[in-house]
Amino acid sequence: MTSALDWQPAGDAVPQPAGLVACGVLARQLLAVLGARTAAQCAGLSVIATRDMLVLLGPAGQLPWIDGVRYCAPHADAPMLWLPTDAVPGLPVDLVLANLAARGARLPFLLWDAPDQVLPLDQPVALDDACFAWLAQALA
Repeated sequence: MTSALDWQPAGDAVPQPAGLVACGVLARQLLAVLGARTAAQCAGLSVIATRDMLVLLGPAGQLPWIDGVRYCAPHADAPMLWLPTDAVPGLPVDLVLANLAARGARLPFLLWDAPDQVLPLDQPVALDDACFAWLAQALA
């Protein structure tokens, strides 16, 4: 489904980020930035990881700025559908959400355009010391 979508720029109504997505070398840069933070600075952040990407979820003010990462947020009209903050699918979001949910996507989920992904966000892991250690080893 995702490869058939015609993605378009988000336009002027860019939502406030509620997460960031880092792929490849950017995921390792993200871990380095997070590793320099204290446990208190990481409180409230959670992660979801795949082989291709690392998704950090949390309040916009706690998300780091790293050149090249992209940000995500739930869509205002379909809060179970998270999208890049800089792009939207060319189809109505309610139809995209209904189609992917009917195909078994767990809610809420992130629909990403590069690389094409449908990633469930229903079980994020708190970014604590154990999670950070595991991620550092997995992305080494």
